[in-house]
Amino acid sequence: MKSSIAKPGSTRLHRRALCLAVSLLLGGASVSVLAQDAAPSTNATINLIRLMVKKGLITQADADGLLAQAKSEAAQAARQTAQANPTANDGAQPGDVRVPYVPQSVRNQIRDQVKEEVIAQAKSEHWAEPNALPEWLDRISWSGDIHVRDESWLFSRSNSPFFIDYGTLNRTGPFDLSKITQGVTPPIFNTQQNRLNMLRLQAHIGMDVKLGDTITAGIRLGSGNDNNPVSTTQTLGGGLIKKNIWLDRAWIAWTPTDWAKASAGRFANPFLATDLIYSNELNFDGIAGQFKVPFNDSLDTFATVGAFPIEFTGNDTPSQALGTEKNTSYDKWLTAAQIGAIWKFDQDTKLKVALAYYYFNRMQGQLSQPCALYTGINFCSTDDTAPQYMQKGNTVFLLRDIIPDPTNPSNYAQPQLVGLAYNYHLANATGQFDFKVGQTPVRLQADYVRNMAYHESTAFRYPNGLGQPVNNFESSSDPNVPGTYKSGPVAWMVRGVVGTPNPMAANEWNVSLGYKYIQPDSMLDSLTDQNFHLGGTNAKGFILTADYGIAPNTWISARYFNSKEVFGPPLSIDVMQLEISSKF
Repeated sequence: MKSSIAKPGSTRLHRRALCLAVSLLLGGASVSVLAQDAAPSTNATINLIRLMVKKGLITQADADGLLAQAKSEAAQAARQTAQANPTANDGAQPGDVRVPYVPQSVRNQIRDQVKEEVIAQAKSEHWAEPNALPEWLDRISWSGDIHVRDESWLFSRSNSPFFIDYGTLNRTGPFDLSKITQGVTPPIFNTQQNRLNMLRLQAHIGMDVKLGDTITAGIRLGSGNDNNPVSTTQTLGGGLIKKNIWLDRAWIAWTPTDWAKASAGRFANPFLATDLIYSNELNFDGIAGQFKVPFNDSLDTFATVGAFPIEFTGNDTPSQALGTEKNTSYDKWLTAAQIGAIWKFDQDTKLKVALAYYYFNRMQGQLSQPCALYTGINFCSTDDTAPQYMQKGNTVFLLRDIIPDPTNPSNYAQPQLVGLAYNYHLANATGQFDFKVGQTPVRLQADYVRNMAYHESTAFRYPNGLGQPVNNFESSSDPNVPGTYKSGPVAWMVRGVVGTPNPMAANEWNVSLGYKYIQPDSMLDSLTDQNFHLGGTNAKGFILTADYGIAPNTWISARYFNSKEVFGPPLSIDVMQLEISSKF
């Protein structure tokens, strides 16, 4: 299929180039020979114009205009020559057009030059290539990946059977605590029954569009069991029903210079990070600025800043409240900054270090005002401080200060939500060292984080036994008496990788061994990797992985995650994965 789309810029170029060619190449030929004359011409330019009309590159009207314009320019040149040499007389008759003589070698050179320019533009803009795609498609790039794996979760039979799933309690609640005496339990994690050989997958497809020299936009879709922020894993089966597709990323980026970039929307983690604080699949909503300043050939520095909304107050909450009784805004944001440097010692040796501060604002829950739910209302004053998504590990407390029903003070409904006992202001140091031993790449990683907002007394800040922690207590010999409360603000990780870190070619490989130690309130449990300890904090253990490339952009992986609790009742979880992945 021929492209018949003529661009305004390209049309002007064709006209200028061909006019020049026509006026010079016609030589002494009569310019009264028009393009519509079907008889073959001895003039190469007229034949070229006819061919362009036949191929649909220019219209017949354009061809006629080119010849007419060439005649006009030739006549004007003759008049100027006559004026400059009024005594010259070579036998010309009135009405004759004087055309300067151009040597054949010059004509050939001009013809070849015009031909090369026109063909070059035709190729770059795709208006003269059979079956060519439009030029704007060159500005679009596609990417994607698919991972299919067999996964097993192995739980120790000595694990405590009573771990409340507070994240589900908030999502499906509030939960009425008074029903516990009736044998109704809140949502409980499975901690003792193995789950073997689950077939699961992850899939992503993305498109990036270059909109100009400085603007790029992108969108990516992803799989996933639900809309949680840290994983796009989809468990197969389920009666062979179709699977969910989610908007995973959507962003616009402005790159005004080589050293600065601003992004807005939903995009990949802009910080230098491992999977200690944030899951590798976590994307960030908000705005970010990234800056790279090279000092010399061996040292580059970088900085990243950003603001990211975590939760916004619902516009109509509480739904039963009127006017000024609606909740005031209690929006939760992450503001963050990171600085770092990259030292390049040689082609194979590189050191990256970074310091970051992640300030999560208003994540801490607030005890409500005394709440008379027995009157029929369905809300309390601080319900919006309950986190919308949690995994497990962070210290939580009951948000609602519920007033007993005066008609039945010993047996009244107590629907509760939970909130976080602490804020999270994270100071983080990250390092990565790449080098080679012989021809084998080696990578060493280290990551450390401390929650600077952690003070144990904060969890007990409310009087009269209200707002006390309900988890992270050590085991007690008396089931009716909780043990000692224990948490902590520190987490760290070390990892070594031998081989190609990201094998994308056949026969490339790597093996890695790492260790994580995560105290309960060192970070938000909601944003952590779901593979280690099945997500959350209050965990420690080893991670062993191996990858092997079986074809270009295709590799197989084996992973083993061994973990147990840091504090509190026993909870040991092993995760095993065998996976095949392809990337395009």
